[in-house]
Amino acid sequence: MDDTIVWAIIAAFYAPLRYLLPVMVLFITGNETEQVRGTLIRRALLDSTLSMVLAFLLVVYLTRQGRISAAMLGLFASMGMPFIRIWRHRREIAGPA
Repeated sequence: MDDTIVWAIIAAFYAPLRYLLPVMVLFITGNETEQVRGTLIRRALLDSTLSMVLAFLLVVYLTRQGRISAAMLGLFASMGMPFIRIWRHRREIAGPA
């Protein structure tokens, strides 16, 4: 099977987790207004998109180097990137402790 097709299939199964988890966290947790929550969701989706593109570029590079374990670990570790911005903005909204 062509490498492009394989990567498209991997991305198709990976993307729902990448996008839905941060959005679900924003819907379920927090007590922001709808406007603030909408802004946070848009930012989380943008973060998800950017980190997914960067993660896949890194993974494709690592797999071509024959480092499959490092590639999969990098893909798994990059799942947390959108949550960093969510956490940071929640701290900004809450104010200094």
